[in-house]
Amino acid sequence: MLANRFEVEGTSNPIIHVGHKSYRKKDGTSARTKTYYAEWSLGNKQQRRSLKTKNKTAAINAAHALHDKICNGERLEAPKEYTVDEAVKLYLDTCRARRLKPRTMAAYEHTLGKLKDFCKDRSIVYLGRFGQVEFWAFVNTMNHLSKKTVYDRMVIVQQLFKWCCEVAEILAKNPIRKLKLKKPASKKQPCFTPEQIRTMIDTADDNLRPIIVFLAYTGCRVGEMRDLLWEDVHLDANGNGVLDIRHGGSDDETKGKESRRIPIHSELRPYLESMPRIDERVFHSHPSKRYPRGNGKLVDTRLLDQVKALCKKCGFENPTQYKVHTFRHAFVSMLARQNVSYRYALQLVGHSSSKILDLYFSVYDEDAARAIESIELPPGQPSDD
Repeated sequence: MLANRFEVEGTSNPIIHVGHKSYRKKDGTSARTKTYYAEWSLGNKQQRRSLKTKNKTAAINAAHALHDKICNGERLEAPKEYTVDEAVKLYLDTCRARRLKPRTMAAYEHTLGKLKDFCKDRSIVYLGRFGQVEFWAFVNTMNHLSKKTVYDRMVIVQQLFKWCCEVAEILAKNPIRKLKLKKPASKKQPCFTPEQIRTMIDTADDNLRPIIVFLAYTGCRVGEMRDLLWEDVHLDANGNGVLDIRHGGSDDETKGKESRRIPIHSELRPYLESMPRIDERVFHSHPSKRYPRGNGKLVDTRLLDQVKALCKKCGFENPTQYKVHTFRHAFVSMLARQNVSYRYALQLVGHSSSKILDLYFSVYDEDAARAIESIELPPGQPSDD
């Protein structure tokens, strides 16, 4: 117990006592500190803390401040200083526990691995010693990468520090909390025109044609098409039927984790009716030596090669610029041409953010020309000449 201790009035649960700490000198005699100490019991554990003052009034005020911190559940002691390696390991373990998608997890591991190497080269052992100067020096090591890639990696580093400070509470203060990152403008993506899609449908072979029609009239991601099951095709529903889009992601879910329904277009329905039901999947790869019945699972990269080859065969300019995902862009743009509301468009493509939808929207030259031509001004006054 503290010597000459007294109870600080106004403190309870716990009661704070203030006094002087006793200690033994080297010669064996006992003595008391001139500095005041606070003492309290919490959870059947006796605790003590220096108030860092020799003034009694200041000690009482410090004891009240200490009491407030205890009651508010605030940290009293400085947190253990974690190394960069320890913090990164804890964060990545948490990300794995959250079951992040493999590609996302790979990006986190790669970026934070580079961060660890950078800190090792700079002799930065503890995470809290990494500040804004070090952050921008780390960014400068990525000058050979695209602006979007650099931005994505900068965000991952920011997320690490924010998590360590606000969630894990292994950092007392986030040293890069004031950094403001400017997201680079998204790269303009190619978009098929309706005329191009019609040419592709007319030119494609019998195996690829149903795939082109499906992508053009549903806006599905390639994984969603690849994993579409016959049980999700409802031709007996109202109109031309509906599709339940439930699969296609890494966890056997859609990318947005939620299923959605897409009405079947009248041009798509005959293909779905006539396609052979080889197994539970609707779409398959071309017949091959390994799968002569044509029951092989669609491979994304092979389908991409087929689409690029088809674009070249159709005589499109710069055919290698197009991707399977380009059909999704075209689908959204065609919805926009028909003045389909944002609400329905978002539901059909499975997005919750209209910002993503804006990236897909493309205005065709013909539409732009008609829009400009539709502008009318009042007739001018006749000239006196």
